[in-house]
Amino acid sequence: MGEGMSVLIIGSVSNDVLRLQKYFHRIDIKNIHCFTTTDVAMNYLSDSLKEELELIILDAKMTLKNCENICQQIDELKNWLDAPILLSTTYEKSMTIDRVFEAGIFDFILKPFDFTQFKTRIQVALKYQKETKLRKQQESSIQKDLIVAKKFQKNALSPSLNLEYIQIDGLYVTSNTLGGDMYCWFKINEHLTAILLYDAMGHGIAASLVTMSIRSLLKGIITKLIDPVLVIRELNRQIYELFSDEDIDRFLMTAIYILIDTKNGTVNYVNAAHPSGFLFGKYGETVFLPANTPILGLFPTIQINKKTIPLSGWHRIILYTDGLLTINEQHVVDLDFFHSYASQDNGYALRKFSQKYDLFDNDYSDDITVVSITITLQGR
Repeated sequence: MGEGMSVLIIGSVSNDVLRLQKYFHRIDIKNIHCFTTTDVAMNYLSDSLKEELELIILDAKMTLKNCENICQQIDELKNWLDAPILLSTTYEKSMTIDRVFEAGIFDFILKPFDFTQFKTRIQVALKYQKETKLRKQQESSIQKDLIVAKKFQKNALSPSLNLEYIQIDGLYVTSNTLGGDMYCWFKINEHLTAILLYDAMGHGIAASLVTMSIRSLLKGIITKLIDPVLVIRELNRQIYELFSDEDIDRFLMTAIYILIDTKNGTVNYVNAAHPSGFLFGKYGETVFLPANTPILGLFPTIQINKKTIPLSGWHRIILYTDGLLTINEQHVVDLDFFHSYASQDNGYALRKFSQKYDLFDNDYSDDITVVSITITLQGR
């Protein structure tokens, strides 16, 4: 059974401790460390030996009086080491038995000792310990993979864009899981710039895979089709067909696509069930860019509505995903904040925003994504 396994026995009655040692030898576990009290064990067991411990036996005479004291010891041991604790004791009142289980022991070994019973209980505890260890290793390797996946996702976001008339910056705060948010923008020609922000419904690996699959197609779709209606139609078709299996639930996506035309001084946009963007003018006037098209991926073809807003002089557009609505109690976007930073450049305003809401230190359950676009048309 136990090559290289270590066991810790804590107990002051030498006969009982000897009997336990003997039993362990019989099931071929040789590395046994014995200490008279919990404190002594915790102080004198070296870290390297502590690493090898698979099991703790706490040998104690339990009464109603000392039950709490034993529970306290169990608590200390649990904090000190992640191994099953077996309490070896004479048969006791159910009250105390309930209490020590509550404190976190794994099992009992009853006195007077019986070898068969001892052997069975030890085997069960060791099997549990082995499975727990394995699961922890798997979880930690999944965590590592998730960190890599998040990096990939972050790298797929477009970097800031600074053109003569247009500046675009994005802020992306990842949640503790992988998410479905993504933004990208492309300068199509001298006059046209396209921006897309989207959010695959759901969380986790599945949503992130949808996001990344779509991301790989975007440059081709947007630079070829350009027009908001055509781009969103194609996007809807791709998402609909990406997962047309019978056994997979449909994946849905909200998106807002904006095409800025500096030659004609217009913003054309389609908002497919996405949170409403907003546009500030020079004098503080605000125009909303509310949803005007159904969610993507639900039907093979949808009615797409494009809206045009004329531009003159200076404008700032703020787009975001619904994670932004979770950062305050009211579930609304802090328009005043973005307003008050209108005179500052994009990047600065976004930095200040993330500081105000402490975005990078808090643990949000959803990704938070904000895109800020500044348009400055001279002579208009």
